[in-house]
Amino acid sequence: MPDPNRTFHGGVFHDSIPGGRSGARIQLRRNEIVAEATCEGEPFFSLPFDDCDLDLGGASGRMVFCRDPEKTLTIFCEERGFMDELRDGSYGVLAPQLDQLTRLRKGETHRFRFWVIASTLLLTAICIGGYFGVMAGAKAAVKAVPISVDERIGGMAMQSLMLEERLDDNHPATMLVRQIVDKLKPHSAIPDMNFRVAVIKSDQVNAFAVPGGQMCVYTGLIKKAKSPEQIAGVIAHEMSHATLRHGLRAAGQSLGIIAAIQVMIGDVGGLVALGSQVAQQSILTSYSRGAETEADLEGARMLHDAKIDPKAMADFFELLKSEMGDIPGIAVWISSHPQHADRVNNIMKFQFGLPETEYQKLELDLKAAQDALQ
Repeated sequence: MPDPNRTFHGGVFHDSIPGGRSGARIQLRRNEIVAEATCEGEPFFSLPFDDCDLDLGGASGRMVFCRDPEKTLTIFCEERGFMDELRDGSYGVLAPQLDQLTRLRKGETHRFRFWVIASTLLLTAICIGGYFGVMAGAKAAVKAVPISVDERIGGMAMQSLMLEERLDDNHPATMLVRQIVDKLKPHSAIPDMNFRVAVIKSDQVNAFAVPGGQMCVYTGLIKKAKSPEQIAGVIAHEMSHATLRHGLRAAGQSLGIIAAIQVMIGDVGGLVALGSQVAQQSILTSYSRGAETEADLEGARMLHDAKIDPKAMADFFELLKSEMGDIPGIAVWISSHPQHADRVNNIMKFQFGLPETEYQKLELDLKAAQDALQ
């Protein structure tokens, strides 16, 4: 049973709080999570276990978000032991959600352990001036770099790209894409990320994201889609590249010795400069196979949490694959992402393990957007 005397430190989001956010002292009672905000007046909030939707996120990837069904109240905490207390204290009510979150982040846990080991080895390597130790330490330091660095990298990458004509903000296609982003954003691993999207006039069936959350969707992709859900699948995949910080990780792996030392002492200027180049290269080619798989599954998780059927992402893969012979040279999004069959199977297997939910059709006018592109 929950320990009523155990207090966790975290925070709470609610419209009644000045600024919408406050630190909080969190406890688990017999049937609910309670949070006492540390702001003026110390308002008190409670969330029954039966009404609690769980998610993991934050810059560390370990912050537990507890939300009510209407998403009007969020209690969050990343203290060690909080997930275990939720499991034990909810008498099994939250166990299925916690099991799913554990599976989803298992790969991240393995990577975190790797960085801990690498950082430990760094202490020895520094004593003897070892080159490989410095490089390992720099990679570990990248994990602690704030999201603002991603945004700077993405901004520089976008400025240097030769993009075709952008559609106006009030164009039906632009509004359609932004409505989808707004639908998915609350369910992303980093909900506070400044997601921005532009629609590019081009026959290429393509979309990409740069570090920090900026994205481009090409009109060729919008024209080819059979449903708004298929476009949502592509956008969820690209948003996941940003929230999983794949661009920053690729930059860290490409660091030279001088830039590595700069990162270790807190100077991220070299990382920003190199990161913009890496981001461009990732856009023009593709991320690694592992990164693409991560983005597929994280995108499927976002779709599911937004009550959009993740099968739409796999359906779009199948659609483009079946029509590649009819559109040679312009199906960039699918051609730059190898192992098509494996990815479809991975998405379907992953969806099978998700909690049951009732998916909802996106009430968006795709035909009007496509007609406006003619």
